Amino acid sequence: MRFAALGASLVGSAVFAVLIPYNVVFIALFALCAILSAIGIWDLLQSKHSVRRNYPILANIRFMLEKIRPENRQYFLESETDGTPFNRSKRAVAYQRAKGALDKRPFGTQQDIYGNNFEWINHSIVPCPVEGHDFRITVGGADCRKPYALSLFNISAMSFGALSANAIRALNRGAKLGASRTIPARAASAAIIANSAAT
Repeated sequence: MRFAALGASLVGSAVFAVLIPYNVVFIALFALCAILSAIGIWDLLQSKHSVRRNYPILANIRFMLEKIRPENRQYFLESETDGTPFNRSKRAVAYQRAKGALDKRPFGTQQDIYGNNFEWINHSIVPCPVEGHDFRITVGGADCRKPYALSLFNISAMSFGALSANAIRALNRGAKLGASRTIPARAASAAIIANSAAT
């Protein structure tokens, strides 16, 4: 069974060589079988790859598929949300913006929200006041000269008039009630934003 492809190629070469005088089509078939036979014999004689020696001709198909594996995965197997560091959905937005095409996405998600590893935060229907905790942690221990009380929940401001005055007042009021702090947009990348605030 391991040498079936090589045997078939050798037999095909002999058969099509005999049939060439009857039709010119057999020239192409003879050439194909002869090339496959040469590859199979070379696979038997080489000593670099044991897979090719044990499975002449067939092992080359395996190596060919292995070579195009990344392309097969990207185009046929990978979903829109797979892939790191940027999945296909994020790459598509970058491609569309580079071409000046429509880059908007409808509301909703393509993630499996019922999966075991999916994380989210639900709104509380009847929220209870949290007593004795302002959602801050102290950065710096006893040896630190100026320990800092870091807020876990922050609001990232938007510059260049992206938000109206009322929206900014509402955000600041909510931050005051929640003992958070408002940080400028340019400093937002350096701040620690909680997952709930980011979503």
